[in-house]
This record gives sequence, C-alpha cells and structure tokens, in this order.
Amino acid sequence: MVPIDGFAFPVDPTNVEQAGEWDGEDGEFWARYHQEYERLLGVFDGTLAEAGAVGAGDRILDVGCGTGATTRALAARAVDGSVLGLDLSGPMLRIAREAADREHLRNVEFVQGDAQVHPFVPGSFEVAVSRMGCMFFGDPASAFANIGRSLCPGGRLAITVWREIAANEWIAAIDALLDEAEQADSEDEPTGYAPGPFSLADPDLCTTLLQRGGFVDVTVSALDVPLSFGTVEQARAFLWTWIDEDLAGERRASASASLDRLLAERATADGVHLPSATWLVTGRRPTRG
Repeated sequence: MVPIDGFAFPVDPTNVEQAGEWDGEDGEFWARYHQEYERLLGVFDGTLAEAGAVGAGDRILDVGCGTGATTRALAARAVDGSVLGLDLSGPMLRIAREAADREHLRNVEFVQGDAQVHPFVPGSFEVAVSRMGCMFFGDPASAFANIGRSLCPGGRLAITVWREIAANEWIAAIDALLDEAEQADSEDEPTGYAPGPFSLADPDLCTTLLQRGGFVDVTVSALDVPLSFGTVEQARAFLWTWIDEDLAGERRASASASLDRLLAERATADGVHLPSATWLVTGRRPTRG
C-alpha cells in the first residue's frame, strides 16, 4: 500500500482519522501523561501474558503498544524471544523507545504503523497481544485478519477491550462529577460498529470479528479489575486534565468540589481505585493439516 499523504507509513483509508489523532494531539497528551496511563492500565499486562501463554522463546506482537509498558512486560518474560511494539503514534513511540533504552532491553523493537495494513512477514510471531489497542480500527475484521497472518500456525491472540460504558464505574463516576448529562446521553450505548473506546463492548461482535479474521477457539471472558489512579494528589492532578477546558466560574468550581468528594470517598491506604469492566478476548490461528 502506498503511504497516504501526511503519513510516513502505510495507513488504511478507514484509519486516516484515527492515525491523525493518535499521531497528533491525542498521542501527545498520552505521551505527556504516560506514567499515569501506565499506572492505570498496567494491571492488565500480567493477564495478557498469561492468556497468551507467553514463553521464554516466543516472538510477540504488541498491537497498539502506546508508550510500551506492555511491550516491556512481555519482553521480561520472553527473555530468549523478542517483542515488536506497533502503534500509530509517533509521540507515544518516542516514550516507548526511551523507556526501553533506560531498561537496556535488547529484545524489543518499536515500529510506527497501522496494524490493519502493516506488511508483516507471514508467520513471524507465536503470540499477538493488545491492551486496549484494538477498538479503533476502521475495518476490524480486516485488521484481525492481517494480525492473524502474522502469526504462525497455532499462534495465540489475547486482547483486552472495554465492556459497555454503563458497566465501567470509573467512567460513570467521572461523568457524574462533571455533571455531563448531555455527554452521557450521547455516549449511552452505540448502535453498530464505530471506532472508539467502547466499539468492542458487544462480546458477540468480538467473537464474530475474530472468526471473520480467521481465528478459531475464540473466547470472551469478563474481567472486573479496579484501576489505580495513584495517591489522592496524583489522581486529582490527572483527572483534572480530563475536565473540559471550557468549564468556567461556578461550573468549574462545582466540578472541582465534586472531584475532591469523589477522591475522598474512593481513597484507600493503597491510593484511589475505581472499578472497571473489560473483556479478555482470546483466539488462535488454525494449525496446518
């Protein structure tokens, strides 16, 4: 595929908007707050490694690797293997490479690319994983098919995706404290597939898309895992960045007071934790014969 203007790597036409966002302002934001996001989502790394049955000699693909925390965790297990982290975001990959260099990891590589059309060498990985990185494809069935072709016969896939908005109390709590009734209504539950954080909330859709992508033995299991926002001070600083910059005057003061109440209610000796709801989705490539 010929690279689309504005991108130095091949991007499927259905992913141009997402690529622009993640290689632009959204990616810069995640890179700026990478420590907070890695603390928030790092709880899933061990689960993905176990679900993918990662072994010491495995070659692993990390789809939507972001700032590379999952990639590094996998590299620590695949000590005699290798991990390739792939992401659309140049800003996030910069953080990923810097972190890997600091840890002197020699079995990791980071590449900027669109997993839906990236020219993987067929059969070059035993395992593919993704921590919240597969919900943004313009054509998810094609993306999973391309990822599948990168796996050797019998290769394993393990991904985590968000379940429905209503089940994710961490989102509901933040929406409530911001009194974003209109936004909550607009995000109720999407009909049909549209790229976004909750696009794979339907477990039947997850199964269908992986099967269309050529995977077999597909399973979808519910995970209910609290997310860590750090200390009260760390949580407040991070969550405040999510508040609409247009809030002013009384609305801003009200949101600030509501945030303080939420954090006080959720504070524990181990910091602030809010419930989350995700799917752990697994599958494998058929074996030959």
